[in-house]
Amino acid sequence: MQLNAEDGGHRKCILVTNNENGICENVTYERNKRVIQGYTTPKGEDIEGLHANSLRYYRTTLLSRDKSVKNMRQLVRLATDMLCIKNDVYTEAEFCGKHLNPNIARYFDNGQGNRMFVIYEERAIQLLVQLMAQTEDDGIKTMVYVFSPGADPYTDDFEDVAERVKLCALPSAIYEAYKRVLPKRKPKFLDEALQEMKTQAEAEASMQQTLDFGENDNMNEEGGEA
Repeated sequence: MQLNAEDGGHRKCILVTNNENGICENVTYERNKRVIQGYTTPKGEDIEGLHANSLRYYRTTLLSRDKSVKNMRQLVRLATDMLCIKNDVYTEAEFCGKHLNPNIARYFDNGQGNRMFVIYEERAIQLLVQLMAQTEDDGIKTMVYVFSPGADPYTDDFEDVAERVKLCALPSAIYEAYKRVLPKRKPKFLDEALQEMKTQAEAEASMQQTLDFGENDNMNEEGGEA
């Protein structure tokens, strides 16, 4: 962190430990946090923090290989954390001003041009693309990952927003693990979540159509009735 402050570098570090005697949670994590936030020495000297840094720790866990909804949901949650680490983006945000159902997709934006969209239900892609197409393009591409049992890159599905996204393949280890635990049938909760999302989109589209007055409305014509 000190070297980065001196030369403007972007060095990163990952430490791995079994946390024996709380070495991670109680010692190393706390020490690094104070370096970032600033601290006061035993002699009363205030040390300015190296604020342009971030810090977090994760606990590893084992996941059953049984094909079940529970294992599928746990895997995609943990795998999403790994994708956040891979792409250095951790702040979850609204997508196009909408709160997403976390069973359908999650969206991350660090506010500095790094964005990531993780989609768990491929049947929702069309709706999500429509949402993106309705917002202004600011020139920043969004990384997109799709959890799917197949290897389809979904290029055609994102054609309307092709200039705004970067379609990314899931890392092979995550992809293979996902296929192992994926239930043979789509879980019911995904159907319900997708239907809720469709209903909301249709209601909003209907409301927008109601508010969009045509150019030939009588009230806009000279001599027309109010």
